[in-house]
Amino acid sequence: MNGRSLQIAALAVALAGSLPLPVQADPMSDIVGRWRDSDGESEIAISRCGEALCGRIVWLKEPRFDRFNPDETLRTRSLLGMQVLSGFKPDAKSVLSGEGYNPADGKTYRTTLELTASDSLVVRGCVLGGLICDDDTWTRRP
Repeated sequence: MNGRSLQIAALAVALAGSLPLPVQADPMSDIVGRWRDSDGESEIAISRCGEALCGRIVWLKEPRFDRFNPDETLRTRSLLGMQVLSGFKPDAKSVLSGEGYNPADGKTYRTTLELTASDSLVVRGCVLGGLICDDDTWTRRP
């Protein structure tokens, strides 16, 4: 290479380093919104909570209470407004991991959220290190 070719190559490298990189999709932003559970009994609003996502029950088909909570003093509180998802962050491509509280049994499980279509969210709760899991598909609400 001659001197002029080296200058052009150096300029090309310098310019390439200053170009913006393509924006990566943010799996957390895609999940933010309001979701209805598969049985149509409740809706959960998922939003940012600091650097993670969390979710609160924002609609109930019928009034329900936290009757299976291990703390007896909390068994009469309404599920409406209760935070049931917390600490969700990406752990693999298009999967977020955190904790999910299940009012049906009063227990908290390691939970993943996976967007399978723009309007479908698979919520999977697991025990025994992922040996036993149960999932529910939620539908995005307007």
